[in-house]
Parts: sequence; structure tokens; C-alpha cells
Amino acid sequence: MTDERHVHADLGQPDHWDPVLTHAQPQEHIVQLYQDEDFLNRAVCRFAGAALANGEGVILVPTIAHWKSFRPRLEAEGVDVKAAQERGQLTVVDAEELLPRFMRNKMPDSPMFLGLAADVVARARGGGSYSKVRWWGEMVNVLWERGDAAASMNLEDLFDQLAHKHDIAIFCSFLMDNFNGEVHTHMLPRLGENHSHLIPVDDYANLERAVTSALYDAIGPDEARILESKLTSQYRAPFNMPRAQLLLMALRQALPTVADSVLQRSGALYAASRTAL
Repeated sequence: MTDERHVHADLGQPDHWDPVLTHAQPQEHIVQLYQDEDFLNRAVCRFAGAALANGEGVILVPTIAHWKSFRPRLEAEGVDVKAAQERGQLTVVDAEELLPRFMRNKMPDSPMFLGLAADVVARARGGGSYSKVRWWGEMVNVLWERGDAAASMNLEDLFDQLAHKHDIAIFCSFLMDNFNGEVHTHMLPRLGENHSHLIPVDDYANLERAVTSALYDAIGPDEARILESKLTSQYRAPFNMPRAQLLLMALRQALPTVADSVLQRSGALYAASRTAL
């Protein structure tokens, strides 16, 4: 990942995921972690709906099951899906049909994938009608859910190349628990190598409250305030993310034993806050 991608804490962090998706720019590579289908549906439809409203081309590569959820939501939000497809502005490709076309020996074949994806992007540009194009897909998550983590991350690397080579915005979603210690230890650093933005949870405000309370419980309020200031000012963030998420990742790097208890407590507090809504 190039140095330009790193986001310093003092530049400020997003307070909601909506603007990240609404204003997605070419060469940005956004990743969402989700555990409930409603969050996935809202995020994908926001990404796609904003692009269609802005005159951009949109490529969606969902499973059939997810497309059956996305389509009615887009239509409920005022998108004429059939018309968008007929004029070439919206391209929908079956993830489980496209994926086997470039997999070789359980890994993505780089030239084959980049060639197939380039063709999809070229068609989505409609001969120049849609100069800006966005792509959301879940082939990486299909691999992840199969247990093929190496193949999934390799495909993410290729998507990152695609974003830069063809000047498009990429958005992907993983069925992954942000409060899982293994995810924090292994997957988030790896995702930081090929993404520009992380959307870790649905509710950033509740995440902030949960992490602050968990840290206070773990080491006391005075020590927590000092540590929080120090960590967020010194940590070199691998991608743009909410401030509370940055603190969790910085804590794992600096004090991994404390990070485990804070993460577990944060997850419990966050879940309780969502249940209470």
C-alpha cells in the first residue's frame, strides 16, 4: 500500500459511513464488515443509489440471494432498476457465476481476472456515457465464507489494482465480526494493505461510547484519557476509519493484552446498545 493511503488521526475521522459511500471517489477501495443483512442492504443500496443519481455507472456483483434483497430496496428508494439496466447505467453480474471463470487451483488467476473485469468496466462506461464507474461485489466474501482466506485477500489485491488501473471506486463487504480478536489481529492489518476506507460497524456513535467505556473500565478514566490521546496521535492508521476503531487498532499494536479485554467489553456494550434501540 502506498504512503498516500495512510490516514493520520489528526486529520479527523468520519462520524458516519453514509458520506464515505455517497461520495466514493475513483481509486478509493472501501471495505465494510457486517453481521446483519439490513446493514449490508442499506450500505450497498446507498453506494449504488448515490452513483445512479449522480450519473455514474454502477457495477453490482452480488449473489442471487442478495440481489433479491437489493433490488426491492433500490426500487423503494426511487430507483427504476429496469430502466437503469436498459440504458446501461446499472450492470448486475452474478458473483457465483463470475468467480469460477477466473479461479485456477483455488486461487484467482491475475491476467484472467483483470481481463474479465476490464471488459465489465468498459461495458459499464457505455462508450463514454458514464465516465465515472463504481463497483460493489461480494466475490471476495464468497471466498472468505468458504474458508479460502488467502484467495479472498489475493482477489482484494487484484481489485485494488483494478481500481487504480481503470480509475474506478471499489466497495466490498465481508461477513466478519469487528469485535473478534482474531479479526483484529490478522484480518484488519491485511485489509489495510489493499483498502483506503474501513466501515467496521453500522453505528459509529455507539461504537465510540462502547470503546470509551470499555477502556475506562479496563484502566480507569484518568489513565484512559492519557492513553487515548497518546495512541490516537501516534498511531499510523492503515486506512480511513472512525476514531473509536482507530483507538482499538492502536491499542492492539501498543498493548495487546489490554486490547483483548477492551475489545471483548466493547463488543458486549455495543451489542447491548443496539438491542436497546
